[in-house]
Amino acid sequence: QHLVYLSMVIGLSALGGCGAWGKKQSANSAAPQAVPANSFVQAWTNDVDVAGDPARELHLTGDTLFVYTRKHLVYAVDRAGGNTKYLAEPMVSGGVLHAPLPLAEYVIYPSGSSIDVLTNRGRPARTIELDKPIRSGAVGEGHTIYIGLDHYAGAGTVASIDITKPYKVINWELMTNGAVTPTPALHKRVLYIGSEDGRLYAVTDERGQVWALDGKGWFQTQGKFVSDIRADDTGVYASNTDSKLYCLDPQSGRIRWQYHGSTPLKTAPVVTATMVYQFVPGQGIVGLDKLQGEFNRKPRWIIKNAVQMLSEDDQNAYLRGRDNRLIAVNKRTGDVVFTSKTNRYEIFATNPNDAIIYAATRTGHIAAIRPVLREGEVGTLVMMENEKW
Repeated sequence: QHLVYLSMVIGLSALGGCGAWGKKQSANSAAPQAVPANSFVQAWTNDVDVAGDPARELHLTGDTLFVYTRKHLVYAVDRAGGNTKYLAEPMVSGGVLHAPLPLAEYVIYPSGSSIDVLTNRGRPARTIELDKPIRSGAVGEGHTIYIGLDHYAGAGTVASIDITKPYKVINWELMTNGAVTPTPALHKRVLYIGSEDGRLYAVTDERGQVWALDGKGWFQTQGKFVSDIRADDTGVYASNTDSKLYCLDPQSGRIRWQYHGSTPLKTAPVVTATMVYQFVPGQGIVGLDKLQGEFNRKPRWIIKNAVQMLSEDDQNAYLRGRDNRLIAVNKRTGDVVFTSKTNRYEIFATNPNDAIIYAATRTGHIAAIRPVLREGEVGTLVMMENEKW
């Protein structure tokens, strides 16, 4: 695959660089116009050539939007301007191609039982073959990644791996009694690890124990952790199949607050500066106050037909409805302020850092969408009736 990729790079470079992979600004985009309040406008668009290989996932990491296709091609798109940076073809050894992990001058692509290391220009650097299948996505810092691997008889392990070592790449492993399905969280050199044994562990980047909960080094639940863990200065956030979303103290591991859902929670929470958003099957997106409230948190609101948190600003949260329409919700009251008129886009990324919404069609039309809350702006409306692009 890497040889094929290199041939593609040479050929595309001869044709003039990124323009062969995709064109910023669709030729069919409507002309800018006066924009009414409570609408969505185009920040940028890009059309990448995915003919016969539909786009299937969007991953927003750092300054790059990664577009995955069904055949495991990866288009790296600049999140600010929409230009195609490069086309990559990571080697997939089987199973799931997990989310990319930018790490120093590299981008890490875990799959099957291997870790494919490419440069941040999409060029192959090395492939690390492992003795155990990969279970989770990866987090990391410097040249070290942390990733969940399968072990014997349903057990799991988290491995610390140096991607620059020529051999014996594993620095250390931490064994668990269940599969490490969630991608761990790494915050201030502490690794927070959820496992299907119902435990949440906290260890330093050198595997030192952080928590001493009742003489144990982990937080115990009656369910399983199957979705990714989140962590920041205010807490460690983890959803569990016991129907609870936990916010734990990062230093002690004790519960700061918890939310009781009505069904097993298998989707990771989205954590922003002041809010936590949790998808609850059968209910929708639950908006929770991150910083204030009772020990047993009560939702600020629940949007029943919403399935994904997309972005937020000071005033609103922007959600994806079941029908792929965009829903603007007042963060304080839960009132639906406005919605998009159409549902042209099928794939969305979650952006917890600002209001921009990143969306794509299966056919490779990618858009950055900006909410407009006040009159007086000029732009190109998107997801409106009779939209053209």
